Amino acid sequence: MDILAKLREVTLSVLPIAVIASVLSFVTGVMSLPEFAAFAASCVLVILGLTLFLTGVDNGLLPIGNRIGSSITRSRSLVVIITVAVALGFIITIAEPDVKVLAGQINQVNPSLGVTLLLVSIGAGVGIFLALSLLRTILHIPLKIILMVSYLLVLVLAFVVPPFFVAIGFDAGGATTGPMSVPFIMALGMGLARTRSRDEESEFGYVAMSSIGPVLAVFILGAIFSSSPAGAGAEGEHAMGFFSLLLESFSSTGAALLPLLAVCIIMQLFVMKLPFFQALKLFIGIFYAYIGLVLFSTGVEFSFSSVARQLGGALASSSPMLLAVVGGVLGACVVLAEPAIWVLTEQVEEVSGGRIKRMLMMVTLCIAVSAAVMLSLLRTTAGLSILYFVVPGYAIILLMMIFTPKLFSAIAFDSGGVATGPMSSAFLLPFAIGAAGGSADSAFGLIALIAMMPIFSIEILGLIFRHTVNKGSKGGAR
Repeated sequence: MDILAKLREVTLSVLPIAVIASVLSFVTGVMSLPEFAAFAASCVLVILGLTLFLTGVDNGLLPIGNRIGSSITRSRSLVVIITVAVALGFIITIAEPDVKVLAGQINQVNPSLGVTLLLVSIGAGVGIFLALSLLRTILHIPLKIILMVSYLLVLVLAFVVPPFFVAIGFDAGGATTGPMSVPFIMALGMGLARTRSRDEESEFGYVAMSSIGPVLAVFILGAIFSSSPAGAGAEGEHAMGFFSLLLESFSSTGAALLPLLAVCIIMQLFVMKLPFFQALKLFIGIFYAYIGLVLFSTGVEFSFSSVARQLGGALASSSPMLLAVVGGVLGACVVLAEPAIWVLTEQVEEVSGGRIKRMLMMVTLCIAVSAAVMLSLLRTTAGLSILYFVVPGYAIILLMMIFTPKLFSAIAFDSGGVATGPMSSAFLLPFAIGAAGGSADSAFGLIALIAMMPIFSIEILGLIFRHTVNKGSKGGAR
């Protein structure tokens, strides 16, 4: 287990945000020295937690996911494939740290939406659409058609549910594609694609489709509750001490991981049947992931998110433009150090045979996420509805998709999913909630825009790529 390499990756992800937050907090008077000590301790917990969690994912959960994916893709039974996909999608999502953090933030703003209710609804949405994404490959249905129909349905329903649920619905779609779910989903999808299809487009799109289900699930919740909260409970922090938070995190994280552990044990006994020491190594990896999630959740709840919320409120009251600029810098930091983005860009360069360079993808995503955070914060301070952004935004994306090369379309929607990593839910979202002040409808939507802007930018890249290729072909013909 290369823990030191993971520690370096995670530190590069968290440290820039922690340094910027610390400096600005002292300048704005948000933190005293004791509060800074608590924030520093939270940063250490977040770094250690993510390090252990990602190490556990790489050495336990991901190998098991690959083996489960290989097993079900060899099956000729659609019933088996659909059942396993729905179950895995649900189980992985309720254990996803990004989703747990988002559900906790929503619950603080609107206590009538319990964390368990949100997790179950979002998990069901992921499971159903993960199954649909696998069926899409088996039945050779073009990804563009599936995405077009699904997002048209989403945009129509967005006008029916309350604005608060529109914002958290799109946020949920972005948060589901985190460090636990993305490896499982990609392993499952690529395993199926390489046995059932020879089309390079078929190796992408699984993350994109799995992001649609949670949006629809939250919209259904919105139709049931049919009301928005009166105001954002920005001050509604947990009045729990450190050790109480730690114990609560041990309990809640264990309950979330228990179904996944049960599936892994069943697969080992009846399907994988690995030698004892090889299986032991995988289950030690799961234990690492468990301890990592406990530390990460404790760090986020203890001080990390609360400082982000207070800092967002302080900057919004002093200078909305400075708030947006700081948010743009933080967004760029998140992208440059997000492990899932490096994995995706490497995969894109490999699958495209080097035609789509990794560094070009990184620069494009960095600009897109930075712009998304700035746009979201300006929307928040102006009190504008999320509909003014996601409806025309996705309408343009769907129109551009008609002309974008199909490989770029698949990559674009997957990019929107992986751009929303742990720091988006744990720091950037509370930062935006603090900037929203008392407006619940403006408090959410940041993750939604972070997920949307990369799709738009990669599609533009695809159109440029197509134009360049066509121009080169005409020049060669002359």
